[in-house]
Amino acid sequence: MRLKQNSTTAVVVGKSWANQQAIKLFLRDRPLDEIQSPDDSYVIFARALDDTDERGLWIELNTKEHEENPSVELQALLIPWHEVLAVVVGTDFTAALEKSRGIGAGLTTIGGRNGHSKVR
Repeated sequence: MRLKQNSTTAVVVGKSWANQQAIKLFLRDRPLDEIQSPDDSYVIFARALDDTDERGLWIELNTKEHEENPSVELQALLIPWHEVLAVVVGTDFTAALEKSRGIGAGLTTIGGRNGHSKVR
């Protein structure tokens, strides 16, 4: 199955990859903090840009900041395929966000308004 460009996704990646200092600079507001999670998984809520690259999945970064201020440049991040554990496509991950808080799962919400990932 091909992902529709700009679809809202929950990308599950290896926590050890997401915890690398250079990766956290782009994924998190507090890049010095270790990502806490009960296992070696981490969820990134973001818009999918391209799944046809043989190297990995391209996602859009700083979507929320761009929606608030259109002069903020949109950036893209390539997640290597060997770090992608799962991709969930949806329009509203509010329930998943609430569940993740209850189990202590690590996650980053990159797109959407008010912390919700919704397709425009």
